[in-house]
Amino acid sequence: MELEDLKEVWAALDAKLKKNVELEESIILEMMKSKAGKLVNRFIAWEIISVVVLLLFLPVCFFWFGLFGGRNIASDILLFYGVALCFTYPIWGILKIHGLMKFDFLKDIGNNISCINRYNIQIKREKKISSIFIWPVMVILILLHVISMRATMPLWMWFFTIFLLVIVTLSNFWWYKKFNKDITSILRSLDEIKELKEK
Repeated sequence: MELEDLKEVWAALDAKLKKNVELEESIILEMMKSKAGKLVNRFIAWEIISVVVLLLFLPVCFFWFGLFGGRNIASDILLFYGVALCFTYPIWGILKIHGLMKFDFLKDIGNNISCINRYNIQIKREKKISSIFIWPVMVILILLHVISMRATMPLWMWFFTIFLLVIVTLSNFWWYKKFNKDITSILRSLDEIKELKEK
């Protein structure tokens, strides 16, 4: 009689333990989904803000050209380069946003991993193109502009230009470093979600 009671208690404890494990796994799964979803939404928001800011910067470039255009070849080239970036980057940003919008937990987890990996590759290409071509050309054009205006440029403008270049460089470095950390976190969460779903 005691053996039967012990078996029933053991079976009840086993069922309760399984239920607790399933509950813990579902809580962990939701936490991982929430964490990854928040990071992806942050990336989407950042991309949207970047596209909007660059599109809003276009009228400023045209206004600037209306005021100062034709006076200095270096500033005209710099301005045209800025306008070209303001036209091309929003297209690139919209492509990245489109890829991130495919991220959905209702779909297959492999699709989400693919979306994040694609975005990661796009950002790495952007970083490489920026560091090899866009920023060096921009710095050279700014320096040529500053040198060509040396006679008429006040001292505060020299300091402002140097300050602006340093701030832009440091902010880009910080953003790419944070990006790598966030992408690693998302991919780790997605791998753990995939493992939990396969159990």
